[in-house]
Amino acid sequence: MQGSDVLLAGEKLLWKGTPEPGLKFQPRDFFLTAFGLFFFGFSVFWMYATRYEFEVPIYFTLFGIPFVVVGAYISIGRYFWEAYKRGRTAYTLTDRRAIIRVNAFGQSQKTVTLNDLEEVELEERADGSGTIAFGRDITTGSGDNRHTSYAPRFEFIKDAARVYNLVEKARNTTADA
Repeated sequence: MQGSDVLLAGEKLLWKGTPEPGLKFQPRDFFLTAFGLFFFGFSVFWMYATRYEFEVPIYFTLFGIPFVVVGAYISIGRYFWEAYKRGRTAYTLTDRRAIIRVNAFGQSQKTVTLNDLEEVELEERADGSGTIAFGRDITTGSGDNRHTSYAPRFEFIKDAARVYNLVEKARNTTADA
């Protein structure tokens, strides 16, 4: 994935990069992992109990297989999936747009127009790496119908403060024009 093949006429490339590779954990992962382990554990218990403790037809045991798979994914598998996607992600920052391209089981691209943004947030870690969010996360619904849509992000990038400053400079230049 090249950065230059996404440029529009007259657009200048300011920065391009990729997220840091490997398994990464975020604060929101704590709850999901705990829930996934509980879900996985109960599913395994279900399958064991229906197979060895109770005399029930085999389809009761087989009924637990999808739940074991979902529990394993929520607690462990999603970290590997996210690491896989991060390894196939490229970020491009131009004087007008932020572009996120992912090439995992098909190619997708998200483009954020910088002058349309109300807010850009930097989350920097002690080593200088960090995440830049382009806009706000939006939570809709309540209770069981609650859903959060996360704003597009340059996640786990090196020298995040420098890239953030490039974004702000581009936003200010675009707003002045």
